[in-house]
Amino acid sequence: MGSYVIRLKVLPEDTTTEHARILESVSKSLPSPAEVKNHRVEPIAFGLSAIIVDIVAPEEEGVIDRVEEAVSKAPLVSQYELMGVSRLSSKLPPK
Repeated sequence: MGSYVIRLKVLPEDTTTEHARILESVSKSLPSPAEVKNHRVEPIAFGLSAIIVDIVAPEEEGVIDRVEEAVSKAPLVSQYELMGVSRLSSKLPPK
């Protein structure tokens, strides 16, 4: 079975909240075995920054909805936007 990469734009409740705390909140809220694989901070305006989060989750029915619900209920998260979903490529064997 494969995996999905789910990319979300997460906005904090407050501009003074550290990005690391928001990322930790999102990570702890995810259903198992979904996990944060990558993230970056994207400035928006007036001190507000979004965190672009790549979440890897198993390819199974309803997993995207469960991840979205978990992120929407995570502490310190004001709102989120689903930016995209793609299948994770399989790893190639080493040469």
